[in-house]
Amino acid sequence: MIKKRFWIPKGRQLVKKVINKCLICKKYSLKPAEQVTAQLPKDRLLENSPFEISGLDFAGPILYRCDKEVRKAHFTIFTCAVTRGIYLELVSSMSTRHFLLAFRRFISRRGGCSVVYSDNAKSFKAASKDLMYFSKILKDSEFKDFISSRGITWKFIVERAPWWGGFHERLVKSLKDPLRKILGRALLTFEEL
Repeated sequence: MIKKRFWIPKGRQLVKKVINKCLICKKYSLKPAEQVTAQLPKDRLLENSPFEISGLDFAGPILYRCDKEVRKAHFTIFTCAVTRGIYLELVSSMSTRHFLLAFRRFISRRGGCSVVYSDNAKSFKAASKDLMYFSKILKDSEFKDFISSRGITWKFIVERAPWWGGFHERLVKSLKDPLRKILGRALLTFEEL
């Protein structure tokens, strides 16, 4: 329309400069970014029962009161790799003993799991060694066959690379944010948590 009435030297370049400075025009003219994503591991694609292939991590600390004293507790987050289901267990410390008790409660409620993904926390590594040790020392052949057929394969992510455990690591934030909003500054007891 401008060309019909006026002749502007380098008018097209002037229009392009104005359009390039307009943020709204930039947002609508950009093409979506294309990122090549890697294939999912076979463990996450197979049709399995819930929590047969799980990832786990600690979240916390969260403060609770115990007889006028403030203590710290942690959540153990168990995540199903296929269905993305979440199971939470509250533990009073991140020690191997407390983790194994939480893991035992998890297995008794959700059934056995064949593969467990986790980071390289000391309690997870020690628990993996303890479970391997107990499966080796069993003497009864029938019981040993049962354990070995339903044995747990523990897979650790690369050390100092939390992004490798993405499907279970990102749920820590999904747990902490609602807890902060719901609890605020309230101090609950361990049983209330």
